[in-house]
Amino acid sequence: MTSPSFIVRRISLDEALPVRLDVLRRGTPARDAAYDGDHESTTVHIGAALLDSHSIVATSTWLVRPWPGDQDPLAVQLRGMAVRDAMQNTGVGRALIDAGIAHARSLGARWVWAKARDSALYFYERCAFSVEGEQFIEPASGVPHHLVVLDLGS
Repeated sequence: MTSPSFIVRRISLDEALPVRLDVLRRGTPARDAAYDGDHESTTVHIGAALLDSHSIVATSTWLVRPWPGDQDPLAVQLRGMAVRDAMQNTGVGRALIDAGIAHARSLGARWVWAKARDSALYFYERCAFSVEGEQFIEPASGVPHHLVVLDLGS
C-alpha cells in the first residue's frame, strides 16, 4: 500500500479545529479544541491536505511564546499537533514539524517547544527535540505530558 499524497500549507483556525477535536479530545473529558492565542496575529496554523480530496488530515499551530526555560530569546510554541489515525506513519507529522520549524526560523526564533503527550515523546525525540523536566497532567485533557524543546541555535 502506498502512502496518500498530501500538501502542507497554512490553514485557517476553522480548518484546524475539527482535526484537533477528533484527534486530541477523543477519549478525554474536554470538548473544546480552541486555545488561547489561536487568533493572535503572530499565530500560524499549518495543515496537511490530501491532494485528491483536499481534506485536512493533520494540523499544528505555532505561537510566539517564551520557552519556559529561557524567557529572553524569541521562542515559538507548537500547540495542537494532531494527525488523523489513517495518516499515522505516513510522514505527515514530520512534514508539519519541518514546516513549523521553518516558520520559527523565519522569525529568528531560538527555541521551538511544546507540551507533548507522553505517548508522542518518541516522535518528538526522532525530530531532535529534547524531553525536559518532570511529567505533568495537562488539565484540558487529563493526559500525561512532558515539555519538549528544540534549540535552533539562532
